[in-house]
Order: sequence, then C-alpha cells, then structure tokens
Amino acid sequence: MNKKNKSFFLVLILIFSHFCFVYSQTTDVLSLYNRGNEYQNESSWYLAIQDYLEVVRINPAFSEAWYNLSECSYKLGEYDLALQYLKQAETLEKDNARILNLKGMILLALDRSSESKELFNSVLKKYPNDVDAHFGLAEIELLDGRYGGAELQYAEALKRSSVNRKAILSLAVLNAEKNNFAQSERYIRQALSYYSGDSEVHYIASIIYAMNNDYQNAEKQARISVEVDESNTQAYIQLANVLYKENEFNQVINICDYLISRDRNNSTAWYLKGISNLKLDNSEEAVTVWSTGLSVQPEDEIMRNSLEIVARDFLSLEDSRREYWAKYHLNKAKQYSSQYDGNGMLYEYQRALLLDPTNKDARYSYAKILELNGMYEFCLNQLKFIKEYNYEELSALEKTELNDKIEAYDSLLQNNLSAKWNIDTFYLDKTRWNIVMYYTNSSDSLFHSDIARQASLAASDIFSGVAITSIKTQAAPVAGYGEAFRNARRNNFDYFIILNTKETSEDITINYVMYSGRTGKEITNETFYGTGNNRFSSVLRRFRQSVLDKLTVRGKILSRNGNQVLVDFGKSENIQNYSELRIIKKGSVKTADSEVGLLYNDKDVLGTIKITNCGEEISEGIIENKGFYDRINIDDEVVLISNPSDVQNNSVDNVPSADANGNPITNNGKTSLINEIKDSIQKPSIVELLRTIY
Repeated sequence: MNKKNKSFFLVLILIFSHFCFVYSQTTDVLSLYNRGNEYQNESSWYLAIQDYLEVVRINPAFSEAWYNLSECSYKLGEYDLALQYLKQAETLEKDNARILNLKGMILLALDRSSESKELFNSVLKKYPNDVDAHFGLAEIELLDGRYGGAELQYAEALKRSSVNRKAILSLAVLNAEKNNFAQSERYIRQALSYYSGDSEVHYIASIIYAMNNDYQNAEKQARISVEVDESNTQAYIQLANVLYKENEFNQVINICDYLISRDRNNSTAWYLKGISNLKLDNSEEAVTVWSTGLSVQPEDEIMRNSLEIVARDFLSLEDSRREYWAKYHLNKAKQYSSQYDGNGMLYEYQRALLLDPTNKDARYSYAKILELNGMYEFCLNQLKFIKEYNYEELSALEKTELNDKIEAYDSLLQNNLSAKWNIDTFYLDKTRWNIVMYYTNSSDSLFHSDIARQASLAASDIFSGVAITSIKTQAAPVAGYGEAFRNARRNNFDYFIILNTKETSEDITINYVMYSGRTGKEITNETFYGTGNNRFSSVLRRFRQSVLDKLTVRGKILSRNGNQVLVDFGKSENIQNYSELRIIKKGSVKTADSEVGLLYNDKDVLGTIKITNCGEEISEGIIENKGFYDRINIDDEVVLISNPSDVQNNSVDNVPSADANGNPITNNGKTSLINEIKDSIQKPSIVELLRTIY
C-alpha cells in the first residue's frame, strides 16, 4: 500500500471512530433521558432529576431535558430553581406554548400572579385552543376566591378537548367543593368511563365520594386505585381515611403498618395508626405509636397535640415520658427567646408545664418570666412548687439560692393585699366565662383524619393556663347550628363557637363563628391562616387572642370596709392602678344580644370603683355610689370600663381582654405584618389537590 493510500485509510478509521463515539454518546443520552421519563412518570422526582442533569451535562442543547428538569423541580416546590431550568429550555425553543404555560404556573407559585395571568393570556391569543393556559387561568381565579371564574376556565378547556382528563377531574373536584355533588358525580362518572383502570382517577373519585359522605363508594374507588397501582401511597392513605370514617379501625391499623414498612417517615400513617388505637380504647398504644411517629417527624404539630392531650388525661404524673415530650417545648421556647418573641416563649413554657408539671427547668423559666413582669406572688408560688416537688434534684448551691429567694419574697409580700384583707387567693373561683367549641364533620383533611375534632380539642385546651384560668371551655361534635344553639342554651353557655378547619400539606386554616349562647345571634366570624413551621400553634394562639379580645374583664366584690372594697381581679387580668370599674347588682349582667359586650339595666348600676392598689389577683379600690342610697354589697359584679393606658401583659396570656363594651384593652391581638402577609397569600385547600391532577 503506497503512502497516499495509507493516509486515506487512516482518515477513514478516524472518521469511523468519531462516528462510533458520537453514536455511543447519543445512545447513552437517549437511554438516560428515557429512564428519567420513566422515573418522572412514577413521580420519582429525585431520580428523574439525576438522569436529566446528566443528559444536559452531555448535551446542553437538549431542550426537552431542561423542560423536564423544570417540571420535576416544580413538583418538588423548588420554584426558583424550576424557573432557572426553564429559562434554558426557553433559549432553545422560542414561543413554545408548553414552556410558556409551565413558566406561568411557576410564576403563579412564586406569587407573581399578574405576570402569570399576562403570560397565559398571551398564549391564548396566539394559540386559542391551548387547554393548559386555561388551567393556569383557572388556578388564578381559585386563588382570588372566584370559584365561578375557575369553573368557566375548566369548562373552556373541556370544550377544546372533550376527553381531557385534568379538565374533567378538576370540574368534578371544584363542584364537590361547592357542594354541587350531583354535577360533580356526573363529571366523575365521565372520567371513570374514559379512564377506567387509571389509579389517579379512582383516587380522585374516592376523595369526591368521601366529600359527599358516601363512604361505601369512596372505599370502593380507593380499593380499585391501590389494586391498579400498589405504589400509590396517597391512595392507601385515602383508603385508610375512609375506613376510619367507617369505624374499621383494625383495618386502618393494618394499612398504616404496611405504609410504615414501606416508608418509616410517613407521618400520616403514624398519626392514623395512633388515632385508630385511641378509638379502640387503647390509649397506651396510641401514645406509644404517636411518640414513635414524632421521633421521625417531630414537626407534626397535630400529632403532637393529640399525644399531649391523651398523655395528660391517661398517664400518671410520674411517667418519665412526660419529661421527654416536654423538652420539645423547652427547645421551642429557646428558639422564641432568640427571636425576642416573649409571647411564643410564654406559650411553650406553659405547654411544657401542663404536660410535665414537675419539670424543674420549665417551672424555673416560667417563674423568671413572672418575676421580670413584676408578678412576684405568682413567681413565689412557682418557687414554692419547686421546693415541694423538685428539692432533692437541686444541688446544695441551688437549694441555698432557692431558699434565699423564697425568704426574700415572703418578706416582701408579707403585707400584701391578701394579708391585709385575710384572703387566700388560692381558693378564689376565677372562672368568668363558659364557652363551648363545636365542630362538624362536614369536611376533612387528606393528611390528618378527624382534623375537625382534633382542632376543636386543641382550641378548647389552649385556654388552659398554669397561673390562672378564667375561661371554662369544652369541645363537642354537632350536626349543625341548630343542635349547637340548643345544647349551648340548655347548658347555660355564654357563647358557643363553631369551628371549621381546612388543611393542606403546607398550611392550615381555622374559621370560627362565635354566637351568643342566650340568643343564638352571630357575634363574629373570623378566619386565621398559617403556613410554614409552627403553623398550627400560631393559628391557635391568634384564635385564642381574638376570642379574648371580645370577652369583658369582669369579677365581683370580695369584701368591703366603708368606701374601700376588694375585688377579685388584678394585674394578671389586665387591671391597673386607676382602672375604672362599674358595679352592677349581682345576677343582673348578661351577654349582649347580637354583639360583643355586656347587657344590663341602668337601674342595676350601683356605682363605680377607682382602683387604688392593684395586686396580682385581687385589687383594692374606692367606691362611688350612684344616687343617694348605698346599695353596694359583697358579691355584686364589677366590669371594666376603662384603663389609664394600654395593657402589655407578658406573663398571663389566657385572660379576657375587653372592656364592658367589648373593645380590646391590650395590644396582644394586633396582627403583625408577617401575619398580614401570610393572610394575603392564603389559598383554597383544593388548589393543592388540583395541582396533582395531570
């Protein structure tokens, strides 16, 4: 072979080798991309992302891989990252409707709804039959609270694609949410006829039947869903929720055990297993299950609250687990302290003490808060409690310091109002108001079954305090307003509250309507929304303060010496020196008919009191009679008319906070800017479900 032929042959070999390399690389890219597609179809987002990242590393011009990376990141809630990936796809494919629609959904998730709406409308202008743009506009309508507008957009999508799975299912869910179950069932039957054997369709059908309390069909559809796709965890949870409603608690436990064996971090399964054991009167097992569940998902507040209520009711005070669970609240209190959130810190210390009354660290910390706020009598009570129940746990130095502090406060307080009037405040009945929390089972959560009951128990429990309790509450189920009013009136409750709770994986909403227990008239209707960490406790605390801001500070005359009287409230109940009180004949005060505040006849007003010496639980004042005759007696009622200044009570957070007209007297209930922002982005609970439909 001559030199020229050798060179030509060498070039051919190089070309062939390069072709083989490129072919091999292309094959690898397509193989990775196809595997990523399979993972994505199985909702295995992390594995899909891993393959797609390798694809774009090898071939940065692979626009479909960039698009799918964006879609997977969107599904994981990583919206900023999803937008970055989508920009790469957008540079490779200009004016692609699919890319523009995904961009619109990402912008919507980033609360940039005006940009999102403009984008969807631009897509429809260029592509009038694009159904995804209608889906995006429908979600915008939902977020703005316009269900009718959302339904119109879904209907427009269905017109353009008569068998579109997402359009049919979305209309079914939306009509169920509006309680239009006849129309909802027509859509769900249509979906089942087109997509029989599709696990997700049967899963959505189960949810819709459950929303209509048709648990027989809900169970049937959930069972079909898990039979079709055994990997559909949400369908198993839905089946367990339905069986719970049907009182099939042993079956629920079996399903939860199966789910936990697949994923030990499934907090919903732990919660359901615990609450099912509780329904079977196995409180010890319920506590054990919840305790294990919280060890893997410590931030599940609803599961924690359920555990603590049961533990307080059924476990002995000596149970060592109480101390372990209380540590969670102590750590939370430290976090609030670092954020200079005094109210949050106070709340957590009280939660710890209600759970573990002999917890030395919690009681010392609570005593310090009382001391810093000038509540020396309350502080002394806490220190004496430590001496009685925790003395042997203290070191020699700690014992000396404790004894010295107790001795100092005993000396300081030896001439206080209790000593002067010979009144032991420990035996005073401080109950001022009786309120009942009612709940209905009209709606439930996909994450915490029986959420209505659990939220009502928590809402009732949050009025309990360590230092003082002025409000007696209880929780009970009702069919509706009529039953609630009848029960409240028969049992002489001052007010009754009907709670409605909605929950998604990211947020929780509590709506409460407060009624007069005497007349049944609506007093107020308010909604509280929480998202992020501590959302359940945050919503409950805001709910509590809202109720307290409507309850009048009231008490009674304990003793009298000429023009000087002693009343049974003080600084702990938002009273100050120079506070002005109105004296009303015993038994003459009742709640206002249809608004906050109190109602009484002018003839029953006996005079006024000006507080001259405000104690912590009792106060001394000077009376001024109304009219010529002195008709003021012990046990006559007193209500707050006015305070000389706004109250900032940072040591007792569960007492009434309104004057006689129902006007708030503290600044505790003022909504922070953060809460206002959170309220402004509240979304309907069905949005999350609709986003899962494809």
